[in-house]
Amino acid sequence: MANTTSDVALVTGASGLMGRALVQELRDAAGTTTVAVSSQDADLTKFEQTLEMMERHRPTIVYHLAARVTGIMGNMRAQGQAYLDNVRMNTNVIEAARIAGVRKIVAMGSAAVYSDMVRLPMVEEEVWIGPPHGSEAGYAHAKRGMLAQLEAYRDQYGMEFAFCISTNLFGPHDKFDEECGHVLPSLISKFHRAVQEDQPVTIWGTGKPERDFLYVKDAAAAMRLIGRSFSGPINLATGQAISIANVAGLLKEISGLRHELQWDRTKPDGQKMRSYDIGKLQNLGFQPGSSLKQALRETFEWYAAHCDTARR
Repeated sequence: MANTTSDVALVTGASGLMGRALVQELRDAAGTTTVAVSSQDADLTKFEQTLEMMERHRPTIVYHLAARVTGIMGNMRAQGQAYLDNVRMNTNVIEAARIAGVRKIVAMGSAAVYSDMVRLPMVEEEVWIGPPHGSEAGYAHAKRGMLAQLEAYRDQYGMEFAFCISTNLFGPHDKFDEECGHVLPSLISKFHRAVQEDQPVTIWGTGKPERDFLYVKDAAAAMRLIGRSFSGPINLATGQAISIANVAGLLKEISGLRHELQWDRTKPDGQKMRSYDIGKLQNLGFQPGSSLKQALRETFEWYAAHCDTARR
């Protein structure tokens, strides 16, 4: 779908980590009017509010990022709520977009949709193989349901879509929740606090699981490319996996922590390994613009400057 001067892009979840970065990316690009929508503008779990918002703005393309999302502990503690809230939001946004005549939806999925049963690196064609990992099943099934709805709407109504199977994102404006948040912002908050208090850092699990971490500024650039010229499910990742222990080592260096790291092996690791085939994304011309260490340093420095007001 090529951009035209009349294109209107609507971004849900615009006040969140990915939303802020994507709105900036789209506004920096020529040829698209960008509308930023957050929970202050509409409660997407309520269909009437979602439809009113969609008909008011009449977007050409919708980037649907809004979600109820936490880290592994938060998802484990609220499986039902994660499922229900996300199903409601996704269903309402897609149906309201159809009624409002939206041409394309670019939806934020999650790598949680993949099962431990699939081969590595994970490829988009195997997204339906096996159940998702139990630690995030409620959230993952809601995301799978969104993909099923998008496929059904394409088949019946001709609505074009892309479904971004996103790896772990991080960056400025993240939610730095040490108890229930995602691993990187949680660690950044822990390391910053430990340095301030001159105390060691205790990290959940063994440190052995490997993850693919994508800087949010790079993710935003990738999503703009996807919106312009890709349809279907697509992995949104760097293609490079790194262990939690090695990430912690980088943060120890960046933060200047003097103490040895401590590991709480009573806490869950989650999936042992996640790596992704990013051939489809690379074919669009995408390459990450930042190294992991550089992106971690920028995020840590942003948090250090904004820790009193950062989201938790």
